Amino acid sequence: GGGGGSKEVKEPVTGITFPGSIQAGGKSLELMGCGERKKKIVGPVAVNVYAIGMYVDQGPAIVAGKGASSEAAAAKVLSDGSFTKSLRLVMARTVNAERIGDALAEQIVPRVKGTGAPVEEFKGFFKGLDKLENQQVVIFTQSGSTLAVSAPGNRTSQFNSAPLCKALFDIYLGDKPVSDNAKKAMTQGLLKLCGGK
Repeated sequence: GGGGGSKEVKEPVTGITFPGSIQAGGKSLELMGCGERKKKIVGPVAVNVYAIGMYVDQGPAIVAGKGASSEAAAAKVLSDGSFTKSLRLVMARTVNAERIGDALAEQIVPRVKGTGAPVEEFKGFFKGLDKLENQQVVIFTQSGSTLAVSAPGNRTSQFNSAPLCKALFDIYLGDKPVSDNAKKAMTQGLLKLCGGK
């Protein structure tokens, strides 16, 4: 093939653009798909809080995804696979960072019950940030059982916790994803990657 690198993808709801590949965890990772995270404010009214995109280390992801033919199987590969993977969160509005940390922690807590996962430290990282401005980026990268978080202003932290990694990816790929569009796009991306469709 003579294709030069991956093209960027525009998340349709927020209009936020995701590069086709990023450098994370010492590797070049490829975009699987992206979607929006909405938050209901009053009744039926919802606002877009951020867009989220998932990136994977392509070689091992293809091996792990061999034989996956359904969205459910692909979601399991993406969330449980031991390959390096990232979630790239791009703000669609300006929000207090602590609120984002708390919202993620609220999703993580029931998924890590009894594991001793460092949820308070995770929340503390966001508490230590100020605002997350519209268009600013937070990247979560899992390498092995370590979750690295990088935020604007060169703020980084690492959490060595397999349950925390699993819980974070389960927020987007589990049975009750916070964004149906994101889960669909990510799983379709993996199926396409593995099936060459």
